[in-house]
Amino acid sequence: MFIIMLCLLYFIACWRWGDWRNWAKYQSSILYLITFDLVYNFLTYNYSLWEYEPNTTLLPNHTIISLIVMFIIYPCVMLVYLGRYPTKRIKQYLWVTFWVFLWSFLEWVAQRIGEFSHHHGWNIWWSALFNIALYSMVRLHYKKPLLAYGLSVIATVGLIILFKVPISKMK
Repeated sequence: MFIIMLCLLYFIACWRWGDWRNWAKYQSSILYLITFDLVYNFLTYNYSLWEYEPNTTLLPNHTIISLIVMFIIYPCVMLVYLGRYPTKRIKQYLWVTFWVFLWSFLEWVAQRIGEFSHHHGWNIWWSALFNIALYSMVRLHYKKPLLAYGLSVIATVGLIILFKVPISKMK
């Protein structure tokens, strides 16, 4: 139920503050974010580091919830995040910090109410670091997509090695 509430809140925020007129400018960065989330879900299908925990028949499993996040929440968030990205350096740091704190806090809440779980050494602190990378990389992708793709592949391989995601567990 928490994820449904988040979808509604993000949709309202997107409707109010999102840069709808320029959605096409952000489309490739939204697809970049969705692509790497799909890669995570594919590579860690049998060895998740984090997972959505279903609690209703409407949202019966991690895959359905993850797809809802990818195709509803990510576009809404990115229309606000990229559409209102500040021009001054200090405000940029504050903007990224706001989103990192918000997503980390919401993950912490979801974990506390049993709708999100961590596995294989992942924890909320790793999520906070990951959120810093995520928001920085999405912005980098918006400005320099090839660099962002290259760094993202390196980071993905690094996380696979760091968290010992076994090749034998990959689908």
